[in-house]
Amino acid sequence: MFKKTKVRSILELLGKNLSAREVSKVLGVSRNTVAEVQALFLQSDKSWDDISEWDDDRLYELFYPDKFKYKPRYAPVDYSYVHRELKKTGVTEKLLWEEYCARCEKDGVNACSYITFAKNYKKFTADKNYTSHIEHKPGLEVEVDWSGPSMNYMDPDTGERVTAYLFVATMPYSQMIYVEAATSMNEKAWLSCHVNMFRFFGGTPVKIVCDNLKTGVTLHPKRGEIILNEAYLSLGEYYSVAIMPTGVKKPKQKASVEGSVGKIATAVIAKLRNDVFTSLAALNAGIRKAVKEFNDKPFQKRPGSRRSIFEMEEKPYLRTLPLIPYEVCEWSYGHKVGSNSHIWWNKGQYSVPYRYIGCKVDVKFNSHLVFIYYNRTEIGRHQILPRHMANGMRTEPAHLPFPLRKNLSVDALRDRARETGPKTFEVIRRMFDEAKVEEQPMQTAGAILSIADIYSPQILEKACDKALRQYHMPYYKTIYSNAKSINSEKELTEFKENNKKSGIVRGADYYRKGETTNEH
Repeated sequence: MFKKTKVRSILELLGKNLSAREVSKVLGVSRNTVAEVQALFLQSDKSWDDISEWDDDRLYELFYPDKFKYKPRYAPVDYSYVHRELKKTGVTEKLLWEEYCARCEKDGVNACSYITFAKNYKKFTADKNYTSHIEHKPGLEVEVDWSGPSMNYMDPDTGERVTAYLFVATMPYSQMIYVEAATSMNEKAWLSCHVNMFRFFGGTPVKIVCDNLKTGVTLHPKRGEIILNEAYLSLGEYYSVAIMPTGVKKPKQKASVEGSVGKIATAVIAKLRNDVFTSLAALNAGIRKAVKEFNDKPFQKRPGSRRSIFEMEEKPYLRTLPLIPYEVCEWSYGHKVGSNSHIWWNKGQYSVPYRYIGCKVDVKFNSHLVFIYYNRTEIGRHQILPRHMANGMRTEPAHLPFPLRKNLSVDALRDRARETGPKTFEVIRRMFDEAKVEEQPMQTAGAILSIADIYSPQILEKACDKALRQYHMPYYKTIYSNAKSINSEKELTEFKENNKKSGIVRGADYYRKGETTNEH
């Protein structure tokens, strides 16, 4: 590359009233060059004040436009495109640089190094006052935790203060937060807060970053598989969200929500400290208002607010919510499948496939459905029995063995019940009449009738009479318990009566006999 004339230096020295000879000697250039620059300056119709702030390339271009031609060493990078692409999940600077290099190779031009690429992107974001998207992607994750500080509300009936624990969630990219108060930090409250959080954000991210709390994580070893709570895992599967617990004692892995906990202490807890709430709903209404003001508040060091960044740049990347929100379920463990292919749960019987007879299964339930699991696999589902149907039964015909095993016919069982008594017959009649499959209650009916063999037909009749006054559809456990109680009362009565009769009474003849003996 040819050596450029020192235009700026020549003009500065000429401006100090040095002669062309003196400038030539100081700068080591020819007098003709100095004279040429001086002549071009006079022809340019520019003052020194006009061009003194220009850089050397621009000055050289003004004096020698034919000679000047900027030749970059590498193809320019569209950093606006880079900035937009970095918002997308899985896109990294290294990937975009590799794509840039591939385009340069295809076009036959030089590409810059990765270090230059990254350095210029950092300069671009600083010049534009943008936030770099390298650390957090929009819509990628949400960080959740319970706040250390709590709040309270007053129970109007008792006048007592009820502690309310704060669930906090933060979208790291936009720093949008969600806060909800709950009266407990148990599993049900934890899951309910998640459902409400997704509704608040209007979509679901790719993953949830949580702490190692017991309501969410069963086991988190240093090495090996992380075992999540069944209910929490079920929620994640329903919303297609990956649940990623942080390392043990590593709060920096969810730094956004940890920071938000400190911020809501001022924005929510301190702001509402003088307000009196008389219910959990009223407290949450106050929290929602305070959180809205916090999310709408403009940033101090960047344009926009949490809400504006979330709405414009992050929410479009969230996935659509299911049409029906997840309903929080509870679990009950270790129910043995009986020989009639049913389990007892919450004063009712629910069928499972007959191949699980003798196995222990787990029950997941909500307000209207019962789900039965064996080794984490669902094997049965039923509508929950209404409260008034104590000892009722839900049976899926496909769950029963085929052909059904019969020791007695239905008619034979009815006849045997009729012989025992009208109350026993009524129990057996209702059992068969209300069964979806007539033969299905045969084992239960046989077990009830066998109580007469254990105690007596009279005791069974009394037990059925008592059970019918208790329930519309009494079953074996209730009737057997009644029979046992009635038998105990009978035995006690008989014992008392026998005790009275067994007293030692000699009578007058005994004493007369004694007197006669004495006389002799």
